[in-house]
Amino acid sequence: MTTVSAVKLIQPGEIQSMPADDTPLLVYPNVADLYKDRSTRFAQLAKDHDLADWLQFCAQLTAAQATAISEIDAGEVLEENFVRESLKHGVPPLSVSTWKAGEDWQKALQAFITAYEKQEVQEPVKKVFAEFKKADAAELAKQAQAYLTLDEAEVKPEWAPFISAVLQLIWSKRAAAMTHAKIYSGENSLCPVCGSHPVTSVVRVGDRDSHRYLICSLCSSEWYGPRARCTNCDTPKEVTMLGETRESLVQGECCDDCGGYLKLMFQSRDPMMDPVADDLATIQLDMALEKEGFQRTGRNLFLMAIAQSEKTDT
Repeated sequence: MTTVSAVKLIQPGEIQSMPADDTPLLVYPNVADLYKDRSTRFAQLAKDHDLADWLQFCAQLTAAQATAISEIDAGEVLEENFVRESLKHGVPPLSVSTWKAGEDWQKALQAFITAYEKQEVQEPVKKVFAEFKKADAAELAKQAQAYLTLDEAEVKPEWAPFISAVLQLIWSKRAAAMTHAKIYSGENSLCPVCGSHPVTSVVRVGDRDSHRYLICSLCSSEWYGPRARCTNCDTPKEVTMLGETRESLVQGECCDDCGGYLKLMFQSRDPMMDPVADDLATIQLDMALEKEGFQRTGRNLFLMAIAQSEKTDT
Protein backbone atom coordinates (compact mmCIF):
# COMPACT_ATOMS: atom_id res chain seq x y z
CA MET A 1 0.00 0.00 0.00
CA THR A 2 1.33 3.41 -0.94
CA THR A 3 2.01 5.80 1.91
CA VAL A 4 2.43 9.55 1.66
CA SER A 5 4.47 12.12 3.51
CA ALA A 6 4.60 15.88 3.42
CA VAL A 7 6.93 16.97 0.63
CA LYS A 8 6.70 20.69 1.23
CA LEU A 9 4.48 23.02 3.18
CA ILE A 10 3.98 26.21 1.18
CA GLN A 11 3.11 29.40 2.99
CA PRO A 12 0.65 32.00 1.65
CA GLY A 13 3.49 34.44 0.91
CA GLU A 14 4.98 31.92 -1.52
CA ILE A 15 1.82 31.53 -3.59
CA GLN A 16 2.49 32.35 -7.21
CA SER A 17 0.55 35.17 -8.83
CA MET A 18 -0.54 35.54 -12.44
CA PRO A 19 2.46 35.97 -14.80
CA ALA A 20 3.33 39.50 -15.87
CA ASP A 21 5.09 38.40 -19.07
CA ASP A 22 3.71 36.85 -22.26
CA THR A 23 3.27 33.38 -20.73
CA PRO A 24 0.11 31.95 -22.34
CA LEU A 25 -2.80 31.62 -19.94
CA LEU A 26 -4.77 29.30 -22.20
CA VAL A 27 -3.37 26.57 -24.47
CA TYR A 28 -5.56 24.56 -26.82
CA PRO A 29 -4.82 20.87 -27.50
CA ASN A 30 -2.63 19.64 -30.34
CA VAL A 31 -4.84 16.78 -31.46
CA ALA A 32 -2.35 15.63 -34.09
CA ASP A 33 -0.17 14.19 -31.33
CA LEU A 34 -2.37 14.12 -28.24
CA TYR A 35 -3.83 10.62 -28.41
CA LYS A 36 -0.86 9.02 -30.14
CA ASP A 37 1.46 10.21 -27.37
CA ARG A 38 -1.05 9.23 -24.70
CA SER A 39 -1.34 5.72 -26.08
CA THR A 40 2.44 5.37 -26.09
CA ARG A 41 2.60 6.51 -22.48
CA PHE A 42 -0.13 4.09 -21.38
CA ALA A 43 1.75 1.21 -23.00
CA GLN A 44 4.97 2.29 -21.30
CA LEU A 45 3.31 2.53 -17.89
CA ALA A 46 1.61 -0.85 -18.30
CA LYS A 47 4.95 -2.69 -18.15
CA ASP A 48 5.34 -4.43 -14.76
CA HIS A 49 2.45 -2.43 -13.29
CA ASP A 50 -0.14 -3.88 -10.89
CA LEU A 51 -2.82 -2.53 -13.23
CA ALA A 52 -1.04 -3.68 -16.37
CA ASP A 53 -4.14 -5.13 -18.06
CA TRP A 54 -6.15 -2.01 -17.40
CA LEU A 55 -3.43 0.36 -18.58
CA GLN A 56 -2.92 -1.73 -21.72
CA PHE A 57 -6.65 -1.53 -22.38
CA CYS A 58 -6.38 2.26 -22.08
CA ALA A 59 -3.43 2.20 -24.47
CA GLN A 60 -5.62 0.50 -27.08
CA LEU A 61 -8.50 2.84 -26.33
CA THR A 62 -6.35 5.91 -26.93
CA ALA A 63 -4.72 4.32 -29.97
CA ALA A 64 -8.21 4.11 -31.46
CA GLN A 65 -8.73 7.76 -30.58
CA ALA A 66 -5.48 8.62 -32.38
CA THR A 67 -6.79 6.90 -35.51
CA ALA A 68 -10.29 8.34 -35.30
CA ILE A 69 -9.41 11.98 -34.57
CA SER A 70 -8.76 12.76 -38.24
CA GLU A 71 -12.32 11.69 -39.03
CA ILE A 72 -13.88 13.94 -36.41
CA ASP A 73 -15.62 17.10 -37.58
CA ALA A 74 -14.76 20.21 -35.57
CA GLY A 75 -18.31 21.40 -36.14
CA GLU A 76 -19.39 24.97 -36.70
CA VAL A 77 -16.49 27.36 -36.25
CA LEU A 78 -17.40 29.84 -33.53
CA GLU A 79 -17.02 33.52 -34.33
CA GLU A 80 -13.93 35.05 -32.81
CA ASN A 81 -15.87 37.82 -31.06
CA PHE A 82 -18.19 35.27 -29.46
CA VAL A 83 -15.26 33.24 -28.17
CA ARG A 84 -13.43 36.31 -26.89
CA GLU A 85 -16.47 37.63 -25.05
CA SER A 86 -17.25 34.22 -23.59
CA LEU A 87 -13.73 33.75 -22.25
CA LYS A 88 -13.60 37.35 -21.04
CA HIS A 89 -16.72 36.88 -18.93
CA GLY A 90 -15.92 33.37 -17.72
CA VAL A 91 -18.53 31.60 -19.86
CA PRO A 92 -17.21 28.43 -21.59
CA PRO A 93 -17.76 28.89 -25.34
CA LEU A 94 -18.03 25.09 -25.76
CA SER A 95 -20.08 24.54 -22.62
CA VAL A 96 -21.02 20.94 -21.82
CA SER A 97 -24.22 22.18 -20.16
CA THR A 98 -25.81 23.16 -23.47
CA TRP A 99 -24.72 20.15 -25.55
CA LYS A 100 -27.25 17.73 -26.97
CA ALA A 101 -26.06 14.48 -28.52
CA GLY A 102 -26.81 14.79 -32.21
CA GLU A 103 -25.08 14.25 -35.53
CA ASP A 104 -21.68 15.12 -34.04
CA TRP A 105 -22.06 12.32 -31.50
CA GLN A 106 -23.19 9.78 -34.09
CA LYS A 107 -20.32 10.56 -36.47
CA ALA A 108 -17.71 10.50 -33.73
CA LEU A 109 -19.16 7.28 -32.31
CA GLN A 110 -18.91 5.53 -35.67
CA ALA A 111 -15.39 6.81 -36.28
CA PHE A 112 -14.28 5.51 -32.89
CA ILE A 113 -15.99 2.12 -33.33
CA THR A 114 -14.34 1.65 -36.73
CA ALA A 115 -10.93 2.51 -35.29
CA TYR A 116 -11.31 0.40 -32.14
CA GLU A 117 -12.35 -2.68 -34.11
CA LYS A 118 -8.81 -2.74 -35.54
CA GLN A 119 -7.30 -3.20 -32.07
CA GLU A 120 -6.29 -6.67 -30.86
CA VAL A 121 -8.14 -6.75 -27.55
CA GLN A 122 -8.71 -9.52 -25.01
CA GLU A 123 -11.87 -11.65 -25.12
CA PRO A 124 -13.60 -10.06 -22.08
CA VAL A 125 -13.18 -6.64 -23.68
CA LYS A 126 -14.44 -7.92 -27.03
CA LYS A 127 -17.66 -9.06 -25.36
CA VAL A 128 -18.28 -5.71 -23.68
CA PHE A 129 -17.44 -3.80 -26.85
CA ALA A 130 -19.81 -5.99 -28.88
CA GLU A 131 -22.62 -5.11 -26.48
CA PHE A 132 -21.70 -1.46 -26.69
CA LYS A 133 -21.83 -1.56 -30.50
CA LYS A 134 -25.28 -3.16 -30.49
CA ALA A 135 -26.72 -0.74 -27.94
CA ASP A 136 -29.71 1.39 -28.87
CA ALA A 137 -28.48 4.65 -30.41
CA ALA A 138 -30.87 6.79 -28.38
CA GLU A 139 -29.83 5.06 -25.16
CA LEU A 140 -26.13 5.60 -25.88
CA ALA A 141 -26.75 9.28 -26.60
CA LYS A 142 -28.67 9.57 -23.34
CA GLN A 143 -25.84 7.98 -21.38
CA ALA A 144 -23.28 10.21 -23.10
CA GLN A 145 -25.13 13.31 -21.98
CA ALA A 146 -25.52 11.92 -18.47
CA TYR A 147 -21.83 11.09 -18.14
CA LEU A 148 -20.85 14.49 -19.48
CA THR A 149 -22.84 16.25 -16.75
CA LEU A 150 -21.66 14.01 -13.87
CA ASP A 151 -24.87 11.95 -13.70
CA GLU A 152 -22.87 8.71 -13.52
CA ALA A 153 -25.73 6.70 -12.03
CA GLU A 154 -27.34 6.73 -15.49
CA VAL A 155 -24.27 5.24 -17.20
CA LYS A 156 -23.32 1.58 -17.52
CA PRO A 157 -19.85 1.42 -15.94
CA GLU A 158 -18.50 -1.04 -18.50
CA TRP A 159 -19.46 1.33 -21.32
CA ALA A 160 -17.98 4.41 -19.65
CA PRO A 161 -14.49 4.11 -21.26
CA PHE A 162 -15.96 3.96 -24.77
CA ILE A 163 -18.39 6.80 -24.11
CA SER A 164 -15.56 8.86 -22.62
CA ALA A 165 -13.32 8.24 -25.61
CA VAL A 166 -15.96 9.50 -28.04
CA LEU A 167 -16.77 12.57 -25.95
CA GLN A 168 -13.08 13.46 -25.70
CA LEU A 169 -12.73 13.20 -29.48
CA ILE A 170 -15.61 15.63 -30.03
CA TRP A 171 -14.45 18.25 -27.56
CA SER A 172 -10.72 18.09 -28.19
CA LYS A 173 -11.28 18.53 -31.93
CA ARG A 174 -13.58 21.50 -31.32
CA ALA A 175 -11.17 23.06 -28.84
CA ALA A 176 -8.23 22.61 -31.22
CA ALA A 177 -10.08 24.65 -33.82
CA MET A 178 -10.31 27.68 -31.50
CA THR A 179 -6.71 28.88 -31.86
CA HIS A 180 -7.83 32.40 -32.77
CA ALA A 181 -8.87 33.42 -29.24
CA LYS A 182 -6.82 32.94 -26.09
CA ILE A 183 -8.12 35.63 -23.74
CA TYR A 184 -8.46 34.19 -20.27
CA SER A 185 -8.41 35.84 -16.85
CA GLY A 186 -7.14 32.78 -15.01
CA GLU A 187 -7.87 31.29 -11.58
CA ASN A 188 -10.84 29.11 -12.48
CA SER A 189 -11.40 25.63 -11.05
CA LEU A 190 -13.25 24.50 -14.20
CA CYS A 191 -12.07 24.48 -17.81
CA PRO A 192 -12.68 27.93 -19.36
CA VAL A 193 -13.26 26.31 -22.76
CA CYS A 194 -15.90 23.67 -21.96
CA GLY A 195 -16.63 23.91 -18.23
CA SER A 196 -15.37 20.43 -17.31
CA HIS A 197 -13.26 19.49 -14.31
CA PRO A 198 -9.48 19.23 -14.60
CA VAL A 199 -7.95 15.78 -14.56
CA THR A 200 -4.77 17.03 -12.90
CA SER A 201 -2.30 19.90 -13.07
CA VAL A 202 1.16 19.93 -14.63
CA VAL A 203 4.21 22.12 -14.11
CA ARG A 204 5.43 22.48 -17.68
CA VAL A 205 8.88 22.80 -19.26
CA GLY A 206 10.07 24.53 -22.43
CA ASP A 207 8.59 27.94 -23.24
CA ARG A 208 6.22 27.51 -20.29
CA ASP A 209 8.96 26.39 -17.91
CA SER A 210 7.97 26.23 -14.22
CA HIS A 211 4.41 27.40 -14.89
CA ARG A 212 1.54 25.25 -13.68
CA TYR A 213 -1.44 24.44 -15.90
CA LEU A 214 -4.66 22.62 -15.15
CA ILE A 215 -5.53 20.02 -17.80
CA CYS A 216 -9.13 19.55 -18.88
CA SER A 217 -10.44 16.01 -18.48
CA LEU A 218 -12.64 16.40 -21.57
CA CYS A 219 -11.23 18.77 -24.21
CA SER A 220 -7.56 18.66 -23.06
CA SER A 221 -7.22 22.43 -23.07
CA GLU A 222 -4.73 23.78 -20.51
CA TRP A 223 -5.27 26.87 -18.40
CA TYR A 224 -2.86 28.67 -16.12
CA GLY A 225 -3.15 28.06 -12.40
CA PRO A 226 -0.92 29.87 -9.89
CA ARG A 227 1.23 27.38 -8.02
CA ALA A 228 0.68 26.52 -4.38
CA ARG A 229 -2.92 27.72 -4.41
CA CYS A 230 -5.87 25.37 -3.97
CA THR A 231 -7.47 24.95 -7.37
CA ASN A 232 -10.79 24.02 -5.79
CA CYS A 233 -11.55 26.80 -3.28
CA ASP A 234 -8.76 29.33 -4.01
CA THR A 235 -8.14 29.81 -0.30
CA PRO A 236 -5.35 32.20 0.70
CA LYS A 237 -4.29 29.67 3.33
CA GLU A 238 -1.31 27.35 3.04
CA VAL A 239 -1.49 24.14 1.05
CA THR A 240 0.41 20.89 1.53
CA MET A 241 1.99 18.65 -1.08
CA LEU A 242 1.88 14.98 -0.21
CA GLY A 243 3.68 12.32 -2.22
CA GLU A 244 5.29 8.93 -2.01
CA THR A 245 8.76 10.54 -2.12
CA ARG A 246 10.10 14.05 -2.49
CA GLU A 247 11.25 13.21 -6.04
CA SER A 248 8.04 11.52 -7.22
CA LEU A 249 6.64 12.66 -10.56
CA VAL A 250 3.14 12.94 -9.09
CA GLN A 251 2.24 14.75 -5.86
CA GLY A 252 -1.09 15.51 -4.26
CA GLU A 253 -1.65 19.22 -3.65
CA CYS A 254 -3.88 19.09 -0.59
CA CYS A 255 -5.99 21.82 0.99
CA ASP A 256 -6.82 21.70 4.68
CA ASP A 257 -9.41 24.42 4.16
CA CYS A 258 -11.77 22.59 1.79
CA GLY A 259 -10.37 19.08 2.27
CA GLY A 260 -9.80 18.62 -1.45
CA TYR A 261 -6.75 17.68 -3.49
CA LEU A 262 -5.64 17.73 -7.09
CA LYS A 263 -2.62 15.86 -8.34
CA LEU A 264 0.35 17.93 -9.40
CA MET A 265 2.83 16.53 -11.95
CA PHE A 266 6.29 17.81 -12.82
CA GLN A 267 7.10 17.39 -16.50
CA SER A 268 10.79 18.03 -15.79
CA ARG A 269 10.92 14.74 -13.85
CA ASP A 270 9.68 12.75 -16.85
CA PRO A 271 9.23 14.50 -20.22
CA MET A 272 7.12 11.56 -21.44
CA MET A 273 4.46 12.02 -18.76
CA ASP A 274 0.81 12.35 -19.76
CA PRO A 275 -1.83 13.86 -17.43
CA VAL A 276 -4.48 11.19 -18.04
CA ALA A 277 -2.17 8.17 -18.23
CA ASP A 278 -0.01 9.07 -15.24
CA ASP A 279 -3.09 9.91 -13.22
CA LEU A 280 -4.47 6.40 -13.71
CA ALA A 281 -1.08 4.79 -13.10
CA THR A 282 -0.88 6.47 -9.68
CA ILE A 283 -4.30 5.45 -8.40
CA GLN A 284 -2.59 4.14 -5.25
CA LEU A 285 -1.71 7.73 -4.40
CA ASP A 286 -5.40 8.62 -4.55
CA MET A 287 -6.17 5.84 -2.10
CA ALA A 288 -3.43 7.05 0.26
CA LEU A 289 -4.62 10.67 0.11
CA GLU A 290 -8.21 9.65 0.76
CA LYS A 291 -6.97 7.68 3.77
CA GLU A 292 -5.45 10.95 4.99
CA GLY A 293 -8.91 12.53 4.80
CA PHE A 294 -8.67 14.40 1.49
CA GLN A 295 -11.16 14.15 -1.38
CA ARG A 296 -10.27 14.26 -5.07
CA THR A 297 -11.48 17.41 -6.85
CA GLY A 298 -10.31 16.43 -10.35
CA ARG A 299 -12.00 14.00 -12.70
CA ASN A 300 -10.59 11.27 -14.91
CA LEU A 301 -13.24 10.01 -17.31
CA PHE A 302 -11.84 6.47 -17.04
CA LEU A 303 -11.90 6.20 -13.23
CA MET A 304 -15.48 4.99 -13.04
CA ALA A 305 -14.54 1.96 -15.11
CA ILE A 306 -11.54 1.22 -12.88
CA ALA A 307 -13.89 0.81 -9.93
CA GLN A 308 -16.02 -1.59 -11.96
CA SER A 309 -12.94 -3.54 -13.12
CA GLU A 310 -11.65 -3.98 -9.56
CA LYS A 311 -15.10 -5.10 -8.42
CA THR A 312 -15.27 -7.71 -11.16
CA ASP A 313 -11.83 -9.10 -10.37
CA THR A 314 -12.57 -9.68 -6.70
